[in-house]
Amino acid sequence: MVLKLEYGVKKDLLIRYLEEIKTLSEDLSKDINDDVDYEIQKLAQNQFNIAVVGQFKRGKSTFINAMLKDRIVPMAIIPLTSIVTIIKYGKQFKITVVFNDETQKEIPHHMLEEYATERGNPKNEKGVKHISIEYPSDFLKKGITLIDTPGVGSVFQHNTDITYNFLPKLDAAIFLFTIDSPVAQSELDFLKDVSKRAVKIFFLLNKTDYAEKNDIKEALDFTKRILLENLETPNIKIYSISAKIALEAGLENHKSKWENSGFPEFIADLEEFISSEKGNALLTSVCKSALGLISQLKFTAELELKAVTTPLDELNEKISSLKKEFQKIEEEERDILHVFDGETKEILGKLQYDYENFKTNNYKILETDLEQQFKENINLPTKEFIENTRNYITDETLNLIDSWRKKELKELTEASEKITGKLSQKIESIISELQHLTADIFDIKFEGFLRIKGFKQAGYFYYNMEPEKSFLMPNPLSVARFLPQSMAKKVVKNHLRQWLQQQFDRQCGRVRYDISQRMNLTFNNYADYLKNIIRETKENILKSLEKAAEIMKHGESSTEEKVKKLKNIIMEIKKLEKNINQIMLQI
Repeated sequence: MVLKLEYGVKKDLLIRYLEEIKTLSEDLSKDINDDVDYEIQKLAQNQFNIAVVGQFKRGKSTFINAMLKDRIVPMAIIPLTSIVTIIKYGKQFKITVVFNDETQKEIPHHMLEEYATERGNPKNEKGVKHISIEYPSDFLKKGITLIDTPGVGSVFQHNTDITYNFLPKLDAAIFLFTIDSPVAQSELDFLKDVSKRAVKIFFLLNKTDYAEKNDIKEALDFTKRILLENLETPNIKIYSISAKIALEAGLENHKSKWENSGFPEFIADLEEFISSEKGNALLTSVCKSALGLISQLKFTAELELKAVTTPLDELNEKISSLKKEFQKIEEEERDILHVFDGETKEILGKLQYDYENFKTNNYKILETDLEQQFKENINLPTKEFIENTRNYITDETLNLIDSWRKKELKELTEASEKITGKLSQKIESIISELQHLTADIFDIKFEGFLRIKGFKQAGYFYYNMEPEKSFLMPNPLSVARFLPQSMAKKVVKNHLRQWLQQQFDRQCGRVRYDISQRMNLTFNNYADYLKNIIRETKENILKSLEKAAEIMKHGESSTEEKVKKLKNIIMEIKKLEKNINQIMLQI
């Protein structure tokens, strides 16, 4: 009979096991120490991380503010959040910026946007690791930490990378969709990664204040069907909410608005989960992380043990053989990246082709419409004629270009998702092949533990074209006022025709250049990132083997000592693995 352990006992045991993992890693892989410390801290503080995640522009920051009934994190129409923001309970409202070098800086609330957003901190040029906010909320006082994450899939690919890298640290997730756009394939791919880490996912359909009841029901049914088809979850509940209305209700203490926001049902279920399941969910999450870290240690220890027990000449032969195999894989890597480079050039070529076609076909439309505009306003006074026509040209030009931009981005996004998806799968296959080769040559058991993080897709380019209402142009009035009325109108019309052509070319060029530059940067960064993952995998494997060879050169006593140490480490690793699995069975 297995004795059922209380929550506190299981938590203390798990902390002890994590400390033992950290001790064992000193001789194998110190790279995991930060991850171990993080899991220990979570348990010690009863910290349960609920991350608010989803594609960009789903209203995540507004949702968090609605949860806290205050304007805490910045909100905007454009993709804004660029840094992970961790919000936990504190007696006083306090904001601390934690930088990559671990230095900290306390800032006032009005400066938060300068560090947390893409606008204030483009591409994280200030080197922010994360932002910690303490806030006196009864909800957070229950041991809950809310995480505001950058949206995935925007043009700011470093934001996507940051969010993917944070996934191992979440316990539960609130996944936001919106009624104004359907579920995208890239969203489903991201959700599958979230489901591997989160012990609980709450699904919310946001922005329902923009739709009628029939449309909301249709969107809910559609989203639920897509989720059931793509996730291994038999029961899915989707909450229909409006974070905007909920925030207004919280700020105004408006009861009926709060009821109409859809939040009460979701909050009730969330609080029920927290009170009844949070403890076990936290233990499950930490156990999963610990087992992943153990797999990494076990592979490294078994590889080193096999290496030091192999005769030195044979070991050197195997290292040489492995390097040759790695070289073959390097050729495969180059071929794959060469194909990827060609595919990216095809996409950029399509952009240029579409751009030229758009300019040729649509400028003629604008010219024709402008002449009609002249006829309709010919009797206006010259000054009013100029002002009306300039506004007309500005609006029509920007509307036409913006319509093309949206259509073009949709097509380019779909194309880029296909090629980056294929590339990701091929690179993951190469990494797996590197590990399998090593395991086969040294006859050790292989359990996959390395997974590509971040840069899951290159798509969803975003261009924020701010209309310029006062383009630079010669002022026709400066000439026309000295001419007769009939001649003045001719001069003005000629100026306005020239201005139309100049501004159409200028705005088209701006859009094409912006999209082209962003796509180039995205594709190049993505390829570099994946190349680095392959390089680091090879270097870590060879480093373990060459370390073993160096030990063997120091003689038999050094080798025997290392063998004894590694066997003890492996025995301890297996014991830890068994103990953590036993805790998992009791949760």
